[in-house]
Amino acid sequence: GVEAIAADRYQRTISMNAASGTIAIGPADEVHALILDVRFGDPRALLTIVERVRRMFDLGADPSVIAGQLSGDVLLRRAVAAHAGIRTPGAWDAFEITVRAILGQQISVKAATTIAGRIAARWGSPLDASPLNRLFPTPDQLADAPLEEVGIISTRASSLRSLARAVRDGGVVFDGVSTLDQLRAIPGIGDWTAQYVAMRALNEPDAFPSGDLVLRKMAGDCSARELEQRSEAWRPWRAYAVMLLWQAAKDREQHVRRTRHEHVGPHLLAGTAHRRGAAAALGAR
Repeated sequence: GVEAIAADRYQRTISMNAASGTIAIGPADEVHALILDVRFGDPRALLTIVERVRRMFDLGADPSVIAGQLSGDVLLRRAVAAHAGIRTPGAWDAFEITVRAILGQQISVKAATTIAGRIAARWGSPLDASPLNRLFPTPDQLADAPLEEVGIISTRASSLRSLARAVRDGGVVFDGVSTLDQLRAIPGIGDWTAQYVAMRALNEPDAFPSGDLVLRKMAGDCSARELEQRSEAWRPWRAYAVMLLWQAAKDREQHVRRTRHEHVGPHLLAGTAHRRGAAAALGAR
């Protein structure tokens, strides 16, 4: 595949200037740092690879400055304390993460990941390695690809082909200047997707998908406009507020599941014990 995650180690294939290889990243044992293992044919690309990995893991952020700004809002205060040092994850390749964002519209992350894997297996260039044996397809490889054949609905497949052609032909350039307007001009790409790409591909610290349903729910079921107004106090770190609210929503869901299990568990155990006792009594007769 294109990437693999095992325990605390992330690996993926990469391609630059017609050369290809792999990277693997994991935490150092005794210090707060990441260890990067690069296997790439052109040593001149090493510094560029290191810088791109730094952006992937948002290593240029200053968590204390961000926390100082966001903890002033009661909505974020608990999440800031619970997830100190939270980062905004980036991406190795802007085109790839944009494709993944479009795939993730209105389906689960798991389903989108499965379809992305099918796309890579069908149209990505092979590598002589294992288990990382495929590069993610280039814009040129997807520009006219029959994506419907791997389970993508026609409207979304059309959006992906339009994106691929625009990137290939220079109509979309991931430079952070006019990228969002360029993306929104493609049918099927709205503001949520554009803002998500700004967060993940452009490392824009103030990107903010105000129409996100989870964010609006966590902010008290407010409208997108109301959330946009409230978020003005979070500038220029709104992307980190997004990560905190998404994580807080996940924490809440996990808490509800644990609480439900604690309440239901003893009841079920008591019922099971009662049934076993009755069976034993019947057997004695």
